[in-house]
Amino acid sequence: MNQPVSMRAPRRKAAAHTIHDVAAMAGVSAITVSRYFNSPEKVSTAVRERLKEIVERLGYVPSQVAGGLASGRGRVVCAIMQNIASATFADLVKGMTDELQASGLQLLLANAQYSRELEEAAIRTFVGWHPSALILTRDDHTPAAEAMLRALNIPVVEAWGLVEDRPFHQVGFPHAEAGVQLAEHFIAQGAQRIRFVLPRAQEDFRAIQRAEGYARAMAAAGLVPDVATAQAEDDFEAGAQMLEAHARERKARRPQAIIFANDNMAAGAILEAPALGLRLPQDGAVAGFGDAPISQRLKPSLTTLRPARYQIGQHAARTILQMLAASARRDDPAPPVRHVLPCELLVRDSSVVGSGRRS
Repeated sequence: MNQPVSMRAPRRKAAAHTIHDVAAMAGVSAITVSRYFNSPEKVSTAVRERLKEIVERLGYVPSQVAGGLASGRGRVVCAIMQNIASATFADLVKGMTDELQASGLQLLLANAQYSRELEEAAIRTFVGWHPSALILTRDDHTPAAEAMLRALNIPVVEAWGLVEDRPFHQVGFPHAEAGVQLAEHFIAQGAQRIRFVLPRAQEDFRAIQRAEGYARAMAAAGLVPDVATAQAEDDFEAGAQMLEAHARERKARRPQAIIFANDNMAAGAILEAPALGLRLPQDGAVAGFGDAPISQRLKPSLTTLRPARYQIGQHAARTILQMLAASARRDDPAPPVRHVLPCELLVRDSSVVGSGRRS
């Protein structure tokens, strides 16, 4: 004889629990549960321990959407990187994350791939989620993005570069000045033929800004700028190809120094030199930008500019926290401030021009 089957109610999924369920189990109000997540210092130790046990047992996660709608903003800071895969922006993100860690705010990232249109789409999406603040890594937004940003009543920080007359706080350095710094390093050694090599991806507008600074320094010294654009997509291959073209030029006319827009291109050139029968820096001094991990391990070691990547991210997040704290106190908004964190020139073996001394 078949035994009757016991009909059990389906087990409720953890994600189906609401803040009211947690409050009922703890014998407190839903407002107290909300405070436990957003302002735990306002909840007694005993209640915090009780809520902690219930939340962990249920696997309860508070709804960020509901919280954002209730407070007018979520518990997230949204940041849009230009190339999230690069070591440069990885350090930037780490600085932001470390600074925000103790605040209860989470960092959400988007990758714009140097595209203004992709940045605009990311801004539009992020704004729809009611973030606490936005951190951007460019300042030349599309008109639509600029309009959205100016209409927001949340903190906005533009990090990485610096330009004049922006309505938002900025943290970084003027990239044109980085180009000037590299050019002057070679000019001071007596070099007159100095080439600047851009990557093929013309969307890298910061590299273009550095090339413009280089050209300005060359003109100021009475020299003719020489800006070339790599043809290969891969930066290492691009550097190798540019050095191959350098080797084919007559010695009397080839550049005495080459400034690559990034360290990976410079590394590609240095690694290719032995196969071309070139000795660097005797057959051409080389410098890069970014201080990639490989730069000091090359032979010759690579002269480069080191941006304060981590510190820029950290300072951008710190600026956000200061602005949020001022808003909570209902202070008058502070005028936009530009925080300059300059690059450090690391002079290594690759940039000695001829028999000149390193400057």
